[in-house]
Amino acid sequence: MESVANGFRELRNVLSGNVLVMAISWFLYGLSGALVQPFFSLYAKSLGAGDLEIAVVKSIGMVVLGVFTVVGGLLTDRVGRVKMILAGTLLVSLTQFAYALVGSWSQLAVVWVIDEAAHFYQPALTAIIMDSIPSRKELKGFIALNVFPSIPWLFMPVIGGRLYDIYGVQGIRYGFLVSGVLSLMVLLLRARALKETLTVANRGGFNLVKDLTELFRFKMMKHVILIYLFTGFIAPLASSVWNTYGSIYSVRILGVSNTEWGIVSTVGTASSIIASLILASVISENYVAVMVTTSVLSAASYLFFASPTLMGVSPMTALVAGSVSGAIGGALMGPVISAMLTRILPVELRGRAAGIQRFIENMGWALASYIGGLLYVWLGAVGSLLASSVLSVAAFIYLYLVFRSLRTLLN
Repeated sequence: MESVANGFRELRNVLSGNVLVMAISWFLYGLSGALVQPFFSLYAKSLGAGDLEIAVVKSIGMVVLGVFTVVGGLLTDRVGRVKMILAGTLLVSLTQFAYALVGSWSQLAVVWVIDEAAHFYQPALTAIIMDSIPSRKELKGFIALNVFPSIPWLFMPVIGGRLYDIYGVQGIRYGFLVSGVLSLMVLLLRARALKETLTVANRGGFNLVKDLTELFRFKMMKHVILIYLFTGFIAPLASSVWNTYGSIYSVRILGVSNTEWGIVSTVGTASSIIASLILASVISENYVAVMVTTSVLSAASYLFFASPTLMGVSPMTALVAGSVSGAIGGALMGPVISAMLTRILPVELRGRAAGIQRFIENMGWALASYIGGLLYVWLGAVGSLLASSVLSVAAFIYLYLVFRSLRTLLN
């Protein structure tokens, strides 16, 4: 118990300054996101969108986001983190009000793409967190940060659903208005409390070719790209089947009710939050142990999901067990990657590198989702889940091999 108490005291030291500001702002954004995101497709359909049109605009938005984050990353290393964050936060706030005011699907589609472009500042968020977390506390810090945006997902979707049930489409508009107000609160908080982490000596004129050349000449960039391939394609490929078809498999094949599926989702979110709080206070910076644990939990989750058909396990028992296992594994994976990159990348390159990462991830996620669909069609529900388990183990073997070449730097 004493070690846990010491861990929480240490965690309070990590969650200070810019890190605390970002944690609070992500909690507020979690409130707004959990209020409207679950009903976004319904909103689009109510305004006249077709299923294919939604998919096409989503794909266009992902491409636009990928391109704009590269530019945003380059600017982050030139004009500074805080200016980029404030500009982007303002634009995102305005788009929330625009969502509430659109009168047709075509208008919503335009706002959607603009909203994606407005997130050009994502590399600045990544960079300022990397710059601000205390050295050798990176893993604890990133695990703790996972908690804040997740908490609202325990209850805000219920409020959003209630608004939708009572007021229909107008209820979703009310949700976006609330989201806009919350975004403005985030803007005010960030404007008053964030401190710049890029020194004047690091800044200079913007030169696209020169800045990208400088990034790719960095001696460790080969390893960084290998990590980006993991986050952008290899790991998403392992989870693509469940992320896309999990609800369909659970409700239509296993036969659980929509309410039961909602319970499973809530249990997963709660497990992630609890695990993050505990792990952030007690976990060491032992990357190998964390990677092995994550691999086992992630692979096991897909086996749990397949067990009702393979072994006759109760569907709800299997889904809850798989959800808990996957949630804990997910609570570890992202922070491991972020901590590794924080130790590898120097301050003056972090914005550009994060921009490249976001671009690779947006392109890779689209490809991984397509391949996941093929696996589901070719192998069937259970076969594709078993394949996901194998892919999950293979993904972490790949990450471990990358880690081995970086062990001296990371330990």
